[in-house]
Amino acid sequence: MMEDADSIQSVSMASDSIIPAKRVSAVHKADTLRNVAIAGEQPDSIVADSVPAEHHYGVLLTPPEVEHVGQRNDMAWDMSYIYGVFLLLFCVIGLRFRDSRKYISVMIRNLIKVRIRSNVFDETVRETSFLVLLNLMCSCSMGVLLYGAIEMMVSRVPEYFSLGLSALTEHKAASVGICMGVGVVYSCFMATAYYLVGTVFSDRRHAEIWLKGFTAAQGLLGFIYFPLALMLLCWPQWLEIFLWVGLASFVLSKIVFIWKGFRIFFTQFSSWLLFLYYLCSLEIVPLILTYLAAIWLCGFLH
Repeated sequence: MMEDADSIQSVSMASDSIIPAKRVSAVHKADTLRNVAIAGEQPDSIVADSVPAEHHYGVLLTPPEVEHVGQRNDMAWDMSYIYGVFLLLFCVIGLRFRDSRKYISVMIRNLIKVRIRSNVFDETVRETSFLVLLNLMCSCSMGVLLYGAIEMMVSRVPEYFSLGLSALTEHKAASVGICMGVGVVYSCFMATAYYLVGTVFSDRRHAEIWLKGFTAAQGLLGFIYFPLALMLLCWPQWLEIFLWVGLASFVLSKIVFIWKGFRIFFTQFSSWLLFLYYLCSLEIVPLILTYLAAIWLCGFLH
């Protein structure tokens, strides 16, 4: 029994001696890892897993995005020229309108009435120049609306139906200028055609009354088309609404003018044939030809 007790005591003493040895080994291992980290050496996989990694923070600089500006395709043309033309017309008409306020009522009478009368007020140079300026402003504004109609057609019609006008917006100023010129030519042609047709199928006096009705309708229409044209250039996202308003105004003025022509030339039942000829030759065909001419001329800019 004494021998068993001595053996148990010796085993316990041996275990006590082993535990400090393990503790010393762990402390030695930690010191070794610390020295390796300080020295900057690469430990093995076991050591790397047992030591937390160091995190370094910094600022990453990236170059800003640079906008690439394409080459200007409109050359010397710029929309400022278009706005300048409208500003010049507006200022000149404003100066003329200062002394011509009563002429608005005269224009309305010329559009509606067909009675033959002579009025010295209608024949003054000041009022005639005022009417010419109003017609010029209406023609230029009509050209802007014509450009809007072509632009809407190009955006909605497939490419093979667009007649080569896919680059219309790339030459906007030139395209608007072409359409304005087409509008001026259309107004001059219509005034000449009305006077010639009126002279052939009636007398010279009735032809002058008919022509005064046309110029009065164009002048009054200019008060509507001028703001529409400017709004169309500034807010193209409302293009369709502006075109519908312009079309409604144009149709209304044409209805009033056609009614005046009907009262001038309808003297007997056979005048119906003349009236139908007038509708086809002077009101429908010129509009179609004007639209096609504008498309054809703008197509050269492609």
